[in-house]
Amino acid sequence: MDHILRELEKHGFQARTVSISHLAELKEAIDKRYEKGEFSEEFYRERLTDFRFEPPESLAGARIIIIAAFPQPKNQVIIRLLGKPFPLIIPPTYQYYPNSVAERLLKRILKPAGYKLARTILPLKLLAARSGLGSYGRNNICYVPGMGSYHRLMAFYSDFPANDDFWQPAKLMKTCAKCRACQRNCPTGAISTKSYLLRAERCLTYLNEKAGDFPVWVNPACHNSLVGCLECQDVCPENSPFRKWIEPGEEFSEEESLSLMQGDGPEKLPLSLRKRLQNLGLMDYIELLPRNIRSVMAASPKLFHNLEK
Repeated sequence: MDHILRELEKHGFQARTVSISHLAELKEAIDKRYEKGEFSEEFYRERLTDFRFEPPESLAGARIIIIAAFPQPKNQVIIRLLGKPFPLIIPPTYQYYPNSVAERLLKRILKPAGYKLARTILPLKLLAARSGLGSYGRNNICYVPGMGSYHRLMAFYSDFPANDDFWQPAKLMKTCAKCRACQRNCPTGAISTKSYLLRAERCLTYLNEKAGDFPVWVNPACHNSLVGCLECQDVCPENSPFRKWIEPGEEFSEEESLSLMQGDGPEKLPLSLRKRLQNLGLMDYIELLPRNIRSVMAASPKLFHNLEK
């Protein structure tokens, strides 16, 4: 298995393997927290009931889970309104392409040897923490050495007969013991002092990834990203080497920007625009973009000032 992990590392990934026998423990961890009332009913139903704690039928002989992380920056996109450019930030984790890259690499190694690979639908943060690939921050985000929280996680099943099982207790980063930066900077009070399991139903990332009006208790000034939220990540000392890592993304024309602001469904968007949104990881949130764009602009006086000029 070492040669497989080394090959992934050559292409920028960090990876670990765990035995498939731990699937039941992953499920039990979530079930127990739900039974204790640590998740709101709405959050649990929306986010934690789609996991599949068994391999697909196509890979019934799976033996291991390969969990990997790939570094990913913030992405800046630009929309145009009244001829003026407005930059908007997409946090790390939203672009899907590393999943396909990892899948191709692994199949290239495993297939000639007669082994198979299949994607998973598993709780990736928990899996990464239990494999030792990363550790939890107080903000319930997974941090990977050398990447901080600027990464994308992915996992695969394989029938490769590996002996390496990195399974271990989940850990809180040592630097979190005396640090409260993320808690102080959380705009919705979602981060607890007692554990790294945050009040997920109050997390701004959760709120702006779901449809409907924002709760009245959300401060309109707190919106900072097109999707997700960066408030707790930007102040985290573990992210200090990465927080300025912003790559330029797509620039949308005035016509395209108006389509996004009007909430045009996928069927009304040109194929080229749909592909660009897909590459940004935004197609899943297409119906939410009008609300989120307006919220970020309203939270930034400079954007409104520029628009009024």
